[in-house]
Amino acid sequence: MAKNVFSVPIFFILFRESLEASIIIAVLLSLVEQIVLSSSRGHPSLSSQAHREGSEPSFGRARTRESKAEGPEEGDANTAAHDHTTEAQALSNNKRRLIRKMRLQVLVGAVVGLAIALAIGAAFIAVWFTKVVDLFSSAEELWEGIFSLIASILIFVMGLTMLRMDRAREKWRVKLSDAFESKMGSTSGKNGKWVLFILPFITVLREGLEAVVFIGGVSLGQSATAIPLAAITGLICGLLVGYFIYASSSRTSLSMFLIASTSFLLLIGAGLFSKSVGAFERYKFNTKVGGDVAEAGNGPGSYDVVGNIWHLNCCNPESKTDALGWSIFSAIFGWSNNGSFGTVLSYVFYWIAAIIVLVAMKNQEVRT
Repeated sequence: MAKNVFSVPIFFILFRESLEASIIIAVLLSLVEQIVLSSSRGHPSLSSQAHREGSEPSFGRARTRESKAEGPEEGDANTAAHDHTTEAQALSNNKRRLIRKMRLQVLVGAVVGLAIALAIGAAFIAVWFTKVVDLFSSAEELWEGIFSLIASILIFVMGLTMLRMDRAREKWRVKLSDAFESKMGSTSGKNGKWVLFILPFITVLREGLEAVVFIGGVSLGQSATAIPLAAITGLICGLLVGYFIYASSSRTSLSMFLIASTSFLLLIGAGLFSKSVGAFERYKFNTKVGGDVAEAGNGPGSYDVVGNIWHLNCCNPESKTDALGWSIFSAIFGWSNNGSFGTVLSYVFYWIAAIIVLVAMKNQEVRT
């Protein structure tokens, strides 16, 4: 079954976290040159550092002394102009070397943070599925409902905060500028030397640990075999999308993409919220009849008729024989062949809550 191979919620969790991390790193890389050039106009220490990064001997000054020995005023003027051009070219080359060095620090910090986050995530998932999940097998429906509820709330918060990601450029421009000024003004050189490494390292590591927490909230209702492919695909897609969005340098395309992604995340969250209510109802029904009724199939006796709105003998995403694409619809939209007042109303209330929060966020943004 598709849900045993690829977990859609976990894909979007990793996609969202890797997208945010890639956008932040892209912002840092794109702003390094801007920060260096703007700071060089008002920060004398930048010129001295640029010369220390690889400046050549003062060829222009030697030529000036030779020209003065020649005597004519025209020669002095030409030599002075050549001296100015040579120094400008040398400073430009040294700035480029400094920019490359700073970008390398950002990339190395991001890669190290990603590696540590992946190692922690792999260890967490291994321990979770080998030591913890078996503890919940006696009340699987109950725990599936609890963790689906937690996951739906996490996705709700994550999806709404994703809308503010397009404002990250200015925030990280300020952070990078502060880090650069700290590096320029460091007297010992030890703290400033690593600040451009630490900033992306902490950022990527934090995003990775957030993803681990979210995966822990979702994975109880998932098969262990459904996690690796979804996690790797979500990570790669998030990095690629973040790169292409900022390669286009279009804030409009980023905003439209974030709106579409948030809408899709909320669809998944609403489905999980509805499925959590359905899991609680099944647990209550199983307890009432004195055992698991999975053997009853899809027909009468397999569900509680009290409060039921519809029940289809087909289109069952849990079926081992004819799930077809319904398991995909269940993973993405929370589809079930059995609908009750609780599952339908919970789906509606989830979207009402999302609308209320979005309106409040918009009003707050207008006031500020």
